[in-house]
Amino acid sequence: MTSDDRAGPARQRDLVRRGYDTISLAYRGDDGRAAASSAEDVSRYAGWVAELAGLLRPGARVVDLGCGAGVPATRELADHGLQVIGVDFSAVQLRRAQRLVPAARLIQADMTALHLRPASIDAVVSIYALIHVPVADQQVLFPQIRDWLQPGGYFLAIVGATRWTGTARYLGADMFWDHADTDTYLSWFEAARLTPLWHRYIAEGTSGHTLILARAR
Repeated sequence: MTSDDRAGPARQRDLVRRGYDTISLAYRGDDGRAAASSAEDVSRYAGWVAELAGLLRPGARVVDLGCGAGVPATRELADHGLQVIGVDFSAVQLRRAQRLVPAARLIQADMTALHLRPASIDAVVSIYALIHVPVADQQVLFPQIRDWLQPGGYFLAIVGATRWTGTARYLGADMFWDHADTDTYLSWFEAARLTPLWHRYIAEGTSGHTLILARAR
């Protein structure tokens, strides 16, 4: 892994978009399984989604930021009877999502440039996507997410557990990551009027990430 601090945000975003265009099938098969080289346990998605769905009314509107090919998170959300809007900037990923999760509405967009009506969404989900967004942009995005949510709406997200930024070859493509530590994310959520209800360390091999559930106040 090499530091990529000198790369500008536009290049970093393009690196991620082109990376997922390239590795879409290798990263996530149609069955939703993670790549063999990954320590990620995708079977946990079902539990995370079920826990969120239990807090929502039937037919609630949920946005999946960084939905990728739609498996497993977007599909799990739709299977719970939720109205799902999947957002991703990879054209390859979205073409697959359209086939794999036909019930979802899909939008090709950079999540940091997405515009939704205020108080129009019941929940926002972002699983292993924010960690590819430059941290300065993440901090700006959180208040926007709060504005999309109805009062009392939920935000479920995988974020960093420790501070790190850099690039590495992943499944044959260059990929960029950027994340803060757990305490920093908790403070950013609070500042954005997203009250953390709980946070959990999600172990993946020798490292891991943090899963946070927050509620709009």
